Amino acid sequence: MKRIHEVRTVGATARLGAGWAVLFALAACGGENANKAPETPATPPVAATTDNDGADPGRKIEGPVAPTDSDDVKQGIAALKAGDVNGAKAAFEVAVQKNPKQADAHHYLGLVHDQTGNAAEAEKSYRRALELSPDLEESATNLAALLVEAGKLDEATGLMKKAIAKNPKSAALQVNLGMALSGKGDVDGASKAFEEAIKLEPNNAIHLVTYAGHLARNNKKDEAITKLKLAEKNAANDAGVLASVALEYKGLKDFKTCVAVLDKAVSQKDLAELRIYRGTCKLGLKDLAGATTEFKDAVAKEPNNALAHYSLGNALADGGKLTEAIAEWEAYLKLAPDGPQAKAAEKKIGIAKAKAGAKGAKK
Repeated sequence: MKRIHEVRTVGATARLGAGWAVLFALAACGGENANKAPETPATPPVAATTDNDGADPGRKIEGPVAPTDSDDVKQGIAALKAGDVNGAKAAFEVAVQKNPKQADAHHYLGLVHDQTGNAAEAEKSYRRALELSPDLEESATNLAALLVEAGKLDEATGLMKKAIAKNPKSAALQVNLGMALSGKGDVDGASKAFEEAIKLEPNNAIHLVTYAGHLARNNKKDEAITKLKLAEKNAANDAGVLASVALEYKGLKDFKTCVAVLDKAVSQKDLAELRIYRGTCKLGLKDLAGATTEFKDAVAKEPNNALAHYSLGNALADGGKLTEAIAEWEAYLKLAPDGPQAKAAEKKIGIAKAKAGAKGAKK
């Protein structure tokens, strides 16, 4: 069953599956960038949630605490649980039309917009939910995540402090406060918020990973590694959390540990995106052959995974196989013509064709 993304914290991610790999924008080395290590990926938002009805362990799916009295909202929630985002959106829109003052309907509508990448509409819906029900913690948490991502750090900080005053036992609120303060450069204030979140939920590996990211960004590598080791221990059999841990090691340029952690993740769930991550870390180790194999395996597992084709193209180009590389980049463009690597792929194709033509002319 697909997870319902209802309470968001900003930072590392434990989500794996279709639609999320591209958010990492993992660009492996390739072509004209053959000597560059892969860039540290941006970290998308996190679901801070618990297990229910087959959802992944540690994930919460109930949304607003008060049970809804709207059949349309109930229908929308059922659609979300079934992974039918369009059906859920339609149901929540009907609920809002029938009762414009129903806070939970606005919250869930915001949730759907949030899931589908419509940040502007998600923010609007969360704000409306809070206008109608100022104590709706889930909407405050999700809105703060959006605000942090949009760089509206002062507003996010104020929103979280106000929400925490009402509910000081919410770890998710503390994490989002930490991320807002971290963005503002308040290292000590952010660390204090993260420490409070971990005190409230000591076994939450994602909070530890997010904290580690904050520490790493502020040149506290040893402390970050301590948190990552604890997160890895707490992650147990959660491939998504292990991937998050690995990517933080990648950001620290500890590619060997990144690969080791991803070995554990792949043993849990052998997914294309995990292969892509592991291949990227192998590039950091200058293991081009190993990385190429990982990307080929990722393409074999998911032929429609655009990022797998792009990464494979880069690796093939680095190995001098320009014709094959061009084919992979073209496959990426066919699958994701407006994707985050589209312009780079077009540029690399042009360079590779020019090089291939020059080689042909010499012959």
